[in-house]
Amino acid sequence: MLLGLISCNKESHFTSYYTIGIEGMSTKPYVFELSDISFESKPHNIFVHLRNDNSYVFNNIFLICSLKVADELVLQDTLEYAMAKPDGTWLGDGFTEVKESKLWWKEGIFFPESKPLVVEISHAMRKSGSIKGISNLEGIVSVGLSVEALDK
Repeated sequence: MLLGLISCNKESHFTSYYTIGIEGMSTKPYVFELSDISFESKPHNIFVHLRNDNSYVFNNIFLICSLKVADELVLQDTLEYAMAKPDGTWLGDGFTEVKESKLWWKEGIFFPESKPLVVEISHAMRKSGSIKGISNLEGIVSVGLSVEALDK
């Protein structure tokens, strides 16, 4: 039965997480190496996974997501995601105070065949009215990345 459950998950080619300590999410990029993975010549979706707890004080998050081949930047996006409803209720899944949000980054992307292939994720949050960014973003307890093949 366990083998059956594992074999049913053919959609996800790659999933990885970084656990973040109580100091919070750093502005230093979290690096996900995709070099050992063979992406077929078909489109893939890329998702960012964030887990937050009740100590996260914002209702949104800004992320900088980059895809690099060797040291060459292939694409980079600054993304904003809602983390809470207007009434303050956390978005995402989970039964405890920790909620996980699966956030779209790219849809239908074809990965370059060149290696090494790396994705970097960092936050770009700052307090309202402040020019200086927040160095450690408390309340984000893990950051992850998943790549899923499309059935086209």
